[in-house]
Amino acid sequence: MKRRASLLRQFYWVLPFLLIAVLLPSCQSSQTDALTEVRRRGALRWGADEEGGGPYVFRDPNNAERLIGFEIDLMAQLARGIGVQSEFRQCQWDDLLKFLASRNCDVVVNGYELTAEKLETAIATVPYYVYELYMFSRQDDRRLGGWDDLKRPRPDGSQWTIGVLTSTAADKYVSDSFGRHVKVERLNGTTDAFRQVENGTLDATVADSPAAIFYGPKFRVRQVGPPTATGYYVMYLRPGDEPLRDALNAGLRSALRDGSLRAIYDRYGLWNRAQEKLTDPEVEKLSETMKSAEPSASGWGIVRRDLPLLLRAAGMTVFLSVVSMPLAIVIGLLVALGRVYGPAWLRLPLTGYVELMRGTPLLLQLLFLYYGLVPMLGLPDWLRDHAAIVSAVTGLALNYGAYEAEIYRAGLLAIPTGQTEAALALGLGRWQAIWHVVVPQAVRLVIPPVTNDFINLFKDTAVCSVIAVEELSKRYNISVNNTPRAFLELALVTAALYLAMSYPLALLTRRLEKKTTAARA
Repeated sequence: MKRRASLLRQFYWVLPFLLIAVLLPSCQSSQTDALTEVRRRGALRWGADEEGGGPYVFRDPNNAERLIGFEIDLMAQLARGIGVQSEFRQCQWDDLLKFLASRNCDVVVNGYELTAEKLETAIATVPYYVYELYMFSRQDDRRLGGWDDLKRPRPDGSQWTIGVLTSTAADKYVSDSFGRHVKVERLNGTTDAFRQVENGTLDATVADSPAAIFYGPKFRVRQVGPPTATGYYVMYLRPGDEPLRDALNAGLRSALRDGSLRAIYDRYGLWNRAQEKLTDPEVEKLSETMKSAEPSASGWGIVRRDLPLLLRAAGMTVFLSVVSMPLAIVIGLLVALGRVYGPAWLRLPLTGYVELMRGTPLLLQLLFLYYGLVPMLGLPDWLRDHAAIVSAVTGLALNYGAYEAEIYRAGLLAIPTGQTEAALALGLGRWQAIWHVVVPQAVRLVIPPVTNDFINLFKDTAVCSVIAVEELSKRYNISVNNTPRAFLELALVTAALYLAMSYPLALLTRRLEKKTTAARA
């Protein structure tokens, strides 16, 4: 009887997997091709990131409810050619290919460059735009005279700081061509880079033609040297969606022949002589040429290649954590003491600080520090070069300091008042009694929750990627975007590194909790 029950339990465990194995092939075979599905639905869903801004996809200055941009207009025309509506789908730029793979959109269209690595997991249309890379520095900064200057150090002997969008052609070009004398700051928005060049946080920024043409005149910057490094924008689709790709290709060729593509680009000032290459038969075949080239390294080969970069990024994660957490503990303890024992005029602003830090997102606080407060402080050059790290440490310390303040306040209030009275009776002053009698007992009580916060801080350093700090999760995203085929292997290694950093702290927390419980007993 027991054996039958055991076999029955095993069958119940295996049953879900058998159902998946049986149903999955039938689900796949019942799927219609993407073009048929688009026509049935009546909408072509395309993924892009509005955060990238103009001239790709951005809000109409005269009507915030309306999206405009040359890709908006282009997709509307291509959708009409298929006989459907154009439907924009928002997704973060560096996640668009994963967004496509999860079938949340039919095609990715957002200034995605044609690369052999992306063709390993997706198929591409013919190019729809020919871009070049432009470099801009501050108008009154004449240290940079051309691209060759990046092959030498700055006049003071230090590295140039160049801002680029994460995982773009500009990122790869600057990193590969000038790595020795250039520190690359990887940002999430084009305007962020231009703004930092304008305020002197960055020496220069490198951007694709559309962004350069659109944003260059809007900031106090000047173009440095001629454009370079020609490349091509394509639309990416899932493998197997060739009928939809062919329909989009037919629409692009038709728009190029009848002049409507040029009309769209002229509307945003983007047409130039480089676009004449779009009619070159060799350019049209580029994706096929790249795909037939020798395949790149395997997934684990890519992990071996990128492991030193991942380890370096893990080191940055550790640095941010071990520097920020002690500062947060000091801030939290001082704030807690002020709120519990301080005068009324001090308690009010300290309470305001705690509520402000806990009531607003860490991401928003980091953005305010990096783009707002730090540039206004007039930091010296040696410190301004590390503005992102300064902002990250400050933001993490202030944010976690508010949470530590509440933990320490609870610990202070948990100490019986008789302890303070006894210390006073022995002749100690009020603050002497607090510091030498109450605080040590409170600290022992709150060690476990504080250690738990330290573990959380390790993971929250990932938020610092929004201000160009290349910690572990940022490096992982960059590696995955450059080599999407190694997604699983890179994810496993990154998770293992996070676990290796946080697990010893988890063991320490459990040990401290046991000691605290034993001491109370």
